[in-house]
Amino acid sequence: YEGLVFLLNIFNIFLFILFTKWRERDIIGVVRERSGGISMFFIGTYNHSLDEKSRVIMPSKLREQLGTKVYINLGLDKCLAVYPVETFEKIVSKMSSQNSNDPKVRAYKRTFFANSYQCEIDKQGRIQLTKESLEKCLIKKDVVIIGADDKIEIWDRERYKALEEENELAYEENAANLIFGE
Repeated sequence: YEGLVFLLNIFNIFLFILFTKWRERDIIGVVRERSGGISMFFIGTYNHSLDEKSRVIMPSKLREQLGTKVYINLGLDKCLAVYPVETFEKIVSKMSSQNSNDPKVRAYKRTFFANSYQCEIDKQGRIQLTKESLEKCLIKKDVVIIGADDKIEIWDRERYKALEEENELAYEENAANLIFGE
């Protein structure tokens, strides 16, 4: 029975790939064409360091997709999340439709918006990170910048290394549960 379920899952993935139009957009990512329009996602891992003014150079491969302005806020698991303007606006739109009478919704919105800011990417490809956001995310000088689907995450290098080791141990189990539904 488990073998049959596995084969059905593989068949479903095959059908998904077959009926989804994919085209490559240079090395950095892929543009998906779906009924909801074209959306981009970010991939890759990059090691960088903050300068003395708490700026970090965004990798050129990611910068090409971001445009000239981004939104930065507290990500989950003590990282900073960097969003293209369009993606951030979609999140805000979705949050606006949530019931503000619910205390959990109000608390999340309050934290989300209080810890978000817009930032321009300068001519050298840098973004300015605030001291407050760096402190909240325990980010020191050396950082890891990763593509994380519709956003970019900035992590303290040591914290990310520990998290990556933990995640790699559960990678196959998570794949079985999340991707293949076993």
